[in-house]
Amino acid sequence: MRIWHTALLAALAIGATAASAAPQKYTWDGFGNGDGNCPVYRMHIEVTVDNGRAVGTFQQKGRPQRNFDLPVTDGKFTGDAKVDGGTMRVTGDVGGPNPELKLNGYCKFGGALKSA
Repeated sequence: MRIWHTALLAALAIGATAASAAPQKYTWDGFGNGDGNCPVYRMHIEVTVDNGRAVGTFQQKGRPQRNFDLPVTDGKFTGDAKVDGGTMRVTGDVGGPNPELKLNGYCKFGGALKSA
């Protein structure tokens, strides 16, 4: 009986670890902030956090889709994504109860993420 009980506890622990490692998927939709036309630019962002990486896409309406793939440390990630004529700075925090992502470049986009 003791061996069966120990095996059951070990199986539950392994299952809990696997469940906690499930990918986290988020989205954000909204308009930009900044000068000029920024307030009328609409952006869609998707990000999946899995195995220590934040992999995502963002697309301003009417423009090509862009990608990022950044390492996550303590729930946070930061890096650059290429866009025509420059880069967008990508910063995110998915380690707490209020996940967020921001893009900063020709305009500022982002905010609170929604679970997908």
